[in-house]
Amino acid sequence: MNKEALLEKICRSDKLPMLPNIAVRIIELNNDPDLYAAKVAELISTDPVLSARLLQVSNSSMFPFRREITNLNEALTVLGVQLTMSIAVGFAIIDTMRGRESNDSGFNHEGFWRKSVLGAIAAIEMRSELKDTQQGDLFVAALMQDIGMIALESIAGKKYSQLVNTARSHLDLVELERRVFGLDHAEVGTAMLQHWNLPSMHVEAVRHSHDLLEAKPIIDLSELEYSVAFSGLLAEQWIAESASPELLDASIKRSVERIGEESFKNIVSKTVEAIPGANEVFKMTLLAQEQLPVVD
Repeated sequence: MNKEALLEKICRSDKLPMLPNIAVRIIELNNDPDLYAAKVAELISTDPVLSARLLQVSNSSMFPFRREITNLNEALTVLGVQLTMSIAVGFAIIDTMRGRESNDSGFNHEGFWRKSVLGAIAAIEMRSELKDTQQGDLFVAALMQDIGMIALESIAGKKYSQLVNTARSHLDLVELERRVFGLDHAEVGTAMLQHWNLPSMHVEAVRHSHDLLEAKPIIDLSELEYSVAFSGLLAEQWIAESASPELLDASIKRSVERIGEESFKNIVSKTVEAIPGANEVFKMTLLAQEQLPVVD
């Protein structure tokens, strides 16, 4: 089976969760020429759980505002329409996928989501250091950058989980995937986002999410693509998954050159400050105390 046929089979497999209806409707709103806050509020309010999550994130250290946010309209005002929609889509996808997880294959779902969320938080904090990126785009694209791993685990089960557990680093995993399946999880994730009709900039960010790890030219990446790829490197380093940290450290050092040391320190500092709020919102412990990055 060629790569295109395999990707089509994966995207249409009944083993993968469908994109939740609320997420589909939010994505469709992006194409509404008359989009305004009241439309978004009306749609999101039909999902009480999602509405509550948005209020919670609005009052968390992820987005430290000066006053308490008490209703959805206020959340839309302080977050903005696009960021609110992006966060809602991200939560809807996470909740749906986590609700269908099974430990039968030995895949570490909790570790996967910890790294994904941590990368998304780090990406959000890059907004102040970059010119042409929006927090909502950073959040969704970074959160989805490894979503292809979930698809491959759903399709291949224990075979894929053993591959993940064997890999000594994220780059090692990518190379093993290409050897065994003829493609890697970034390619699978790209196809999934296209199938879900997510914006093309998110699709491209996932497509290029391994470029920094593979030492491809940084200058060729858009700011969103760079931010997503860089956030993945940082999340892997902070979680300390890699058994070959030298390659990862070298990738991070090379990547920092684009924004400079001071900007890098600001990103790390702001991410650390946001983690307690993210822990509460996502109902997980992103990093243990000894894993928290130290800002010199």
